[in-house]
Amino acid sequence: MVVFEVNEVILYKMGVGWLKSNASFSEKEVLFPVLVKNQNDFLKTFKVEIEGEALLSSIAFDTDIMKDLEIDYEGEAFTSILDVLSGSKVDITTKDGQTVKGQLVGYQYLESESEEVTKLEVILVDANSQILHLDSNEIKHVVPIEEFFQKTLEDQLEILVKSKKEDVKNLKISFTEEGEKVVNVSYLTELPAWQSSYRIYSLDKENAVFELWSLVTNNSQQDWIDANMKLITGLPISFRYDISSPWIIDRPFVQRPKQMGISVMTPEAEYKEALRAAPPPMAAAVAGAPMKKAKRARAFASVADMDMEEEPYEYAVGAAESAEIITTTESVSFSLKQPVSIKKGESALLLLNSMDIPKETINIYNQQQHATHPFKAIEIENITSYGWEEGPVTIYDLGEYAGEAMLKRVPKGEKQIVPYLVEQDIVVKQEETSMSKKIGISLSGQYYVETYINNKKYKLEIDNKCDEEKTVICEVPKMYDYEIDKKKIKVDTKETPNYFRAKIDVEPKSLTKIEIPTFRKTSESVSIASISDDYLDDLLKLDTLKEKQVDILKKIKQIRKEKKQIDEQINTEQSNLNRIDQEYQRITSSIEVLISEGDEGKTRAKYVERMNNLFETMEGKRKLIEELEERLNNIDEEIYNLLDEL
Repeated sequence: MVVFEVNEVILYKMGVGWLKSNASFSEKEVLFPVLVKNQNDFLKTFKVEIEGEALLSSIAFDTDIMKDLEIDYEGEAFTSILDVLSGSKVDITTKDGQTVKGQLVGYQYLESESEEVTKLEVILVDANSQILHLDSNEIKHVVPIEEFFQKTLEDQLEILVKSKKEDVKNLKISFTEEGEKVVNVSYLTELPAWQSSYRIYSLDKENAVFELWSLVTNNSQQDWIDANMKLITGLPISFRYDISSPWIIDRPFVQRPKQMGISVMTPEAEYKEALRAAPPPMAAAVAGAPMKKAKRARAFASVADMDMEEEPYEYAVGAAESAEIITTTESVSFSLKQPVSIKKGESALLLLNSMDIPKETINIYNQQQHATHPFKAIEIENITSYGWEEGPVTIYDLGEYAGEAMLKRVPKGEKQIVPYLVEQDIVVKQEETSMSKKIGISLSGQYYVETYINNKKYKLEIDNKCDEEKTVICEVPKMYDYEIDKKKIKVDTKETPNYFRAKIDVEPKSLTKIEIPTFRKTSESVSIASISDDYLDDLLKLDTLKEKQVDILKKIKQIRKEKKQIDEQINTEQSNLNRIDQEYQRITSSIEVLISEGDEGKTRAKYVERMNNLFETMEGKRKLIEELEERLNNIDEEIYNLLDEL
């Protein structure tokens, strides 16, 4: 049996790997095992390289469309086999050595009064057409005689075996001829993403040893024995695609006609069937030119170890640094210098890089992380040739475990603060105060603008209870648009995307109080057409206004005064009109009940005269109100025209 050995493994961060394996053999066909879940990735990415004269002919595999499994191997195994062989000719050997030949009809269950167990009978028809009933408990062998049913039983057993081994599928690789050859097969497959893990060994106040480790897991179907391994941080685009299942296209169904429309032939007619010429057999596909295995040239950029100064504590690397590092604009490649062996189902930690780096020990306080204590931290600089990926980091102080943290991604040349221990000798109390104050008004186009300054002050008390001087970096939230008030701040500050950082040196056994003042300016604007007269007076007091702006604002003020008077007049006239209308309605009601003769006639005539006068008065007031409202509309238009001139 030909066994392909994995000789190179390339792992990527997004959960795929590129496996390369090879084998030497002379056979024309070989089986290549692939996990069923990775079958599609293999078929859409595989590459076959051949050293020899043979050409690749095909890669064949079982499709998902096959016969259904009819054997019930979990319960009714015997009866399900009888169902498969139903109608076949069989030889049955009983336990007492007798042989019965016949055609298998089926089976039946019989209930027995004396026995608790149900009896199973196998029914045969012999050569004399006699129906035979055989107790299944007395049957030793059942052998199908006909080749068709023998093949059917074999197919069912093959399907049963495949159902038990459904996690692995053997792909059959065929070549054009036999003969010695070296075949290299490489393909993409799903593999667990390799994980970064870091170690930092603190040597003194300014130096540390940095180690990069990686966790690699082999969950493929093959062992990796003495394989070249490469770990890459790049993220090539990859996806799943069902290429192995047959692509069955739905076609429209056309109902066949019940009559062909052919007339009945008379005896005089002559009919000859035209024979269609059969197409020539299709020639077998010929593979392309031989694929010779290409030799690749590698260029590696080594990261050299830095000389470490002699200090009271020295760290010796416990594992061999074993990776060549190649950095590109897209990714970083770690090529292990020595072959690696990881059996299937195993994981391994591999040391990729170890070097001396500069560091500074600090304490960093963030109220959201811990309300009363800062974290002890180290600030490290990435002086390697590659960016550090996100991953857990363990800190050791003079060889002893000190704490852990999650290292965020650190591009090369940048620094990062890594907190790893709660510093309980320092107690911090933080309070926050806010205040808003109007600092000015202005005219901006057609708008009245008020400007405010919003102050947010953080007060911190840092109580250093130990006998050593401590450096504490205090982080306070960076609110939207806020800035540090540099005129009032008395300590060194820096800005991050989310925080303001203040660096404070705290004396031993002392209480230090600081304030971190922040501020922002905000503005609120209102259209001049809708502000009050008091706000308009405030604008007219501004020294920054131009003469034209002052004239326009005064005109607007005068027009608004006229508008106010007209509004008051309209309200007065409308009230009078309502009162007159009520009197008019009352007189109208009185006239309706008075007759036209005698004293009532005289009274009725006076009411009619009064009603006519009231009607003329109401018409006059309605006309006046319409004129006043029209004037109001013109006033609003005049105001907006004046605003356009600002």
